[in-house]
Amino acid sequence: MATWVHAQDFVTISGKVTDYQGHAVDSCNVIIYNPDFTEAYETYSDSTGHYKLEGVAKGRYAALAAMRVNEYPRMQQVAPQDMKLEFWAWNVIAESDITLNLSYGKLELYGTTAFLEYGGRREMLIYTRPMSVTKAIAYQNYMDKADAEKHSIVTVEPQYMSFEVKVDGKPMKIYSTQPLTMKNQDGNPGNDTCYLLQVELPADIYNHTGRPYEVRVTGYNSQNDERGESVYYLEAPHYKHK
Repeated sequence: MATWVHAQDFVTISGKVTDYQGHAVDSCNVIIYNPDFTEAYETYSDSTGHYKLEGVAKGRYAALAAMRVNEYPRMQQVAPQDMKLEFWAWNVIAESDITLNLSYGKLELYGTTAFLEYGGRREMLIYTRPMSVTKAIAYQNYMDKADAEKHSIVTVEPQYMSFEVKVDGKPMKIYSTQPLTMKNQDGNPGNDTCYLLQVELPADIYNHTGRPYEVRVTGYNSQNDERGESVYYLEAPHYKHK
């Protein structure tokens, strides 16, 4: 029996990769991950920085990651000053075509998650964990991932971190930035520093329809002059009512 696959069962995810000076980044590896973190789709940016993932089955994916593989520290293919960490987009809801432009650098914002607080406060809360490539490669045995995770701390202290948040490209006011001391679960006696950002809500949050919001968090580490960003796709709430 023949199985017919319709074009509307698939979407395209595309965009442009640039550095923080606005220059196009070619040969950037872009990967979409399934919920179990197996690789679902993969492509590379071209000479103009553009990438395109076509034929992506509609659905929900855990994440999209991007960077030039040779710039990853443990590859040891570039000089230390040129090493970088990944860009991540989380909760990728691929129900229609997505345009995702991105930059990545020496600061990785990992695990970024946005959610709403219900009740008397109209606000969005964003969790993120900034990791510094400078701190990562300062550990003499950083090539041994298991050893490095047990003996080095690569997150960034509050006195050095600042953030910006945009929702669908619009800058949002950050009401407060709360550092969180998070105990490691891998035997490291040190604690990671993560952050909880208290941010204004999009004005149309309670009647927003259509595609999810693109919540983009950009971080800056003043200690090592490092920048990085990540994205979380946030669905507006929809409740049935009479």
